[in-house]
Amino acid sequence: MSTRDVKILETIPVNKIKYCIIGVPDVGLVGAIAAGYIIRSQKMTEIGHLESDIFPPVIVVHDGDLKSPFRIYKKDDLAIIISEIPLDPRVLPQTSRSIIDWVESKNVELLVTITGIGVQNRMEIEVPAVFGVGNTSSVKELFAKGEVKPFEEGFMAGFHALIARESGKKGIPNLVLLAQSHFQYPDPAAAVSIIDVLKKLLGLDVDTKELLNEAEEIRLKTRELMHRTSQSMEGMGKGQEQEIPMMYV
Repeated sequence: MSTRDVKILETIPVNKIKYCIIGVPDVGLVGAIAAGYIIRSQKMTEIGHLESDIFPPVIVVHDGDLKSPFRIYKKDDLAIIISEIPLDPRVLPQTSRSIIDWVESKNVELLVTITGIGVQNRMEIEVPAVFGVGNTSSVKELFAKGEVKPFEEGFMAGFHALIARESGKKGIPNLVLLAQSHFQYPDPAAAVSIIDVLKKLLGLDVDTKELLNEAEEIRLKTRELMHRTSQSMEGMGKGQEQEIPMMYV
């Protein structure tokens, strides 16, 4: 392995995965909060992790065990890839390509990346809406089932943009879900909106009441992660997602 490669190591080998969700620290921490909650509530099994010399020298401790901050979990037909640390813009190309190669090797039928999209009037929105971007007509047909609004004009930047680009190259059906959220504050309510859509699309049985009840505690516990994530997003052009493409001005 080259010093700049990103490798996925399976601790529990799997042959096929039907659905795969990716959630990383991003706008409002929406993807990371939603992915982490699903993993915990569904008691999913850790099956692997991502490893690279270009990742920061960080390890996490859960229940006294040392773990990679970038891990993969699985239960039944679903796998979730989650990161507990912000992604440096410089590692995104290698990381996204490695993930897509792994997803392709597992014959994933639908890859879902989940994130937030910052809106200025977030405080006035009681239930955040969820927008979707699909790379095939069959993926776009899922919008009605999940009550997802099409994201018709705008930019996507950073990790999710690269995942969408690489999945398109490989012909992997990819759905990007973006919930209205605070840009620089943890937003558990936006994560709930994302989970509600996933329940309809993938048949997940997830009760989000506990997530809503713990919203304030989550906001307090993840303030520092949000701060570090905001610094990372500055190098990804995430603010551009709130702009309108020039051709449509």
